[in-house]
Amino acid sequence: MKIFNPDNEYTFGEIIGIILSFLGGVLALATISAFLNYYFKKYYVEGGNLVFIHGVLQKEKTSIPLCKIQSLRMKRGFMYRLLDMRGVSFDTLASNTAEIELILDDKDWNMLFNQVEMQENGLEEGLEIGQDETVNNRNRRLDVRNVNLIKGAFCQNHLKGMVILAGLFVTLWNQLMSVNDKAAVYVIDYASAHIDFSSFPLIVLVSVAFILYIVMLVLWIGKVFFQYFNMDIQMDEKQLFFESGLVSRNSIRFSYDKICTVYVKRNLIERWLNCCTIMLKQALNATDEKRGADVKIYGSNEAGNFLDWWLGKNYASSNLVASASSGYGLLGYVIRYDFLLSLLATVVLCYYGLYTWIIVPVVYLLVSLAKGLSAVRQSRITLKEDYLEVSNGKFAEVKNYFKYANVEVVRIVATPFTPHFHRVNLVVSTNGTSFVMRSLKEQEAREIYEWLLCRTSRLSS
Repeated sequence: MKIFNPDNEYTFGEIIGIILSFLGGVLALATISAFLNYYFKKYYVEGGNLVFIHGVLQKEKTSIPLCKIQSLRMKRGFMYRLLDMRGVSFDTLASNTAEIELILDDKDWNMLFNQVEMQENGLEEGLEIGQDETVNNRNRRLDVRNVNLIKGAFCQNHLKGMVILAGLFVTLWNQLMSVNDKAAVYVIDYASAHIDFSSFPLIVLVSVAFILYIVMLVLWIGKVFFQYFNMDIQMDEKQLFFESGLVSRNSIRFSYDKICTVYVKRNLIERWLNCCTIMLKQALNATDEKRGADVKIYGSNEAGNFLDWWLGKNYASSNLVASASSGYGLLGYVIRYDFLLSLLATVVLCYYGLYTWIIVPVVYLLVSLAKGLSAVRQSRITLKEDYLEVSNGKFAEVKNYFKYANVEVVRIVATPFTPHFHRVNLVVSTNGTSFVMRSLKEQEAREIYEWLLCRTSRLSS
């Protein structure tokens, strides 16, 4: 109010009245918007289809077979829990947004949930079973305690925190310099005039950066804790049920055959603390990935139990069919940009005579070389009798598991160096993930290529 009308003096009562009037207007608009958005939405189940009618002036009718639902997600925020309601979203593979979004009470939710389950089980009619009984029938439960959740959040890539911290400093500097030229010159002149008084020992600067990093780490752990608090993972022979959240409880339910890839990561800290990160990947046009609501399991050591459920209890003893590892061509691919950046920085430093600072690009290049060598050591593709495993990652060990039935595209890519070194790239894609195995021996890659084509064509027929 002072900005738009600085000449007018307001009493405290007038200020409170204006603020309350403004909030009342916003609340009224929100109420009208919510009424128009949700009151005219109707749904019913008929003939194995979910029929959804919506629209105020122009009525639209959407019909989706229950068997085509990719995932069923539910959100229970603070207001939803107060009113005993829940927001429900359905995804299919026909669109990159949620096909249907509803707000239901418990009775309607249980009815719809049972209809979806009966349809997936191939039942046209059946006894009505409450959701609680259905949940109790799930025969496996993964134990993910909140202590493990905090431990898993701490184990994540700390380099991201350093990048964010550096980005924060760069952003502040850019904002300062973009105010105007006079302000920038004034700040620089002031800093130059008081450099003797404002300089700090190196230990002070390092301490401040360390404290800021600890604050960012705590904020990151808090974000993960709020999102995945009291994680509940339940599985039966066909379904996965995942629920988490402190203030807002979010859940997702889908059939295990809707998972295209299971991702298991162990970085150095996770190996020390005997835990891992598990991520379930679905189709690329499922909305979970867009909204940051992928099924992620931090801090547990349940990768074996989960793969037992998804790949079968004997997955660890499945016979080896073929395997291939990447060569040092992958090293060149990993460090290509780092090498150019280090070379450019070295030339610039030499041009200005700052020879002492050349140590910075040299150290950066050495770290990049270590990263590339680690990537070469870990990069391989392994074909087992029952599943396919792709190992990649740089400093962290990453294993991606998927079934042969999920493989959709396989191709071999020759490079300009192939005629000389007989190395090629192998690309394997599902409907939700794509992996490029670089610098494989040509003969090994072609054997894997032919075997995959034969196996996937036999499964599709």
